[in-house]
Amino acid sequence: MSSALTDLLPHPIVQAPMAGGVSVPRLAAAVSEAGGLGFLAAGYKTADGMYQEIKQLRSLTQRPFGVNLFMPQPEYADPA
Repeated sequence: MSSALTDLLPHPIVQAPMAGGVSVPRLAAAVSEAGGLGFLAAGYKTADGMYQEIKQLRSLTQRPFGVNLFMPQPEYADPA
């Protein structure tokens, strides 16, 4: 069975983007180089901090990788 993900990656492994320090460029590069999809966690990081990590990751691998972004949501929905 072929899909966009299996066509992109030799191994169907996706590294979980774990906020809090463990999803660093070296780990994401190692996963991507091994044929999986490495991820950087962007939670709790500044835009410049993520820019620097993405630059570092790009210097470590030419393989695909992901960046996990999340946005805090208000406690209520604005009907407008």
